[in-house]
Amino acid sequence: MYLCFAMVMHIGDIKALAHRAHGDVEERERLFRSMLSSEGKEASNAAWALTHLPDSDNKYIDEHREELVRLAVSTPEVPLRRLSMVLLERLGWGIDDVRTDLLDFCLEHMLRPDEPYGVKALCMKLAYQQCRHYPELKEELRQCLLLMEPSELGAGVKHTRGKILKLLC
Repeated sequence: MYLCFAMVMHIGDIKALAHRAHGDVEERERLFRSMLSSEGKEASNAAWALTHLPDSDNKYIDEHREELVRLAVSTPEVPLRRLSMVLLERLGWGIDDVRTDLLDFCLEHMLRPDEPYGVKALCMKLAYQQCRHYPELKEELRQCLLLMEPSELGAGVKHTRGKILKLLC
């Protein structure tokens, strides 16, 4: 069954794509190429399907870490940014995995009032995963989080902020 990624897709379609991609390397690659080379709905649908791959496929996602970081920090399309960040969040972030472009992006965008709550929360999580190994970066993240006014945050972002502040102490 071939589905056009550019059409409106429903969760059942997305899960079917992810299931097929889990068992088929070429299908995974097709989804990934579509996410990177397409625009709008097509790219977002491909990314959405990739977020539904089982955790056992995280090794595959990790092989494309560089492309995902570039996509997350450069795309003007909010849904695609959020979905690429969801994929990045699934990965392990070791002491040598700090990406200054992604970290700078996250520290800036978690404070932006025009950024959607989902992206802000993902920025906080990705920033923490990268900063947790370095005391000076942990302190910088803590200061950024303290700049956020809790009364102006949605419940999910407020919860994420509080959880990360506890981890930083």
